[in-house]
Amino acid sequence: VRCVAQMVNSQAANIRSGWKNIFSVFHLAAGDQEEAIVELAFQTMGKVISELYKNVHQFPAMIDSFQDAVRCLSEFACNARFPDTSMEAIRLARQCAASIAASLHLFAEHAAAVPGDEHHQSIEEEDRVWVRGWFPLLFSLSCVVNRCKLDVRTRALTVLFEIVKTYGDSFRPHWWRDLFKVLFRIFDLMKLDSDERQSSSSEKAEW
Repeated sequence: VRCVAQMVNSQAANIRSGWKNIFSVFHLAAGDQEEAIVELAFQTMGKVISELYKNVHQFPAMIDSFQDAVRCLSEFACNARFPDTSMEAIRLARQCAASIAASLHLFAEHAAAVPGDEHHQSIEEEDRVWVRGWFPLLFSLSCVVNRCKLDVRTRALTVLFEIVKTYGDSFRPHWWRDLFKVLFRIFDLMKLDSDERQSSSSEKAEW
């Protein structure tokens, strides 16, 4: 983790195709129980989201790994051992929404430019920002809501709806269908087995 963090801090401008691997390392570190490991990985993630994602020259090279980044933030948020980190990870997820909104054209252009990426090339250009940006972010927040304790999931749910209220007017109708599936899944206890349903229902009564 320290080696990867040092590489990001000193050579971020020279990293092109390695971001997926970097976020894979941080994803593993996010679930660790050792404070030093989690803190170092999260500090570096904070630099990525707060600085590199705002760099107009750097962000285009990182779009291909955006989904990995938001999954990584979700994992940090779900580490119950470090509640402060959980809350900060959700705040960074909120910043990711601003990065998407400021780079709609980059998501479309980058997806079309990936050689051999037949799946994303087959997606309508105007839908690529949903598939590679908005949906992964909102889905990751919904996972935090489903996995975490009350205070963290409440904050994640608040941020999720803040994002929807702020940017939802630009969502296409069929994007909303995908989003509603995610939202309904948060509150759907019917698919749980009876034991899970009993414990989960009492816990969610706190809402």
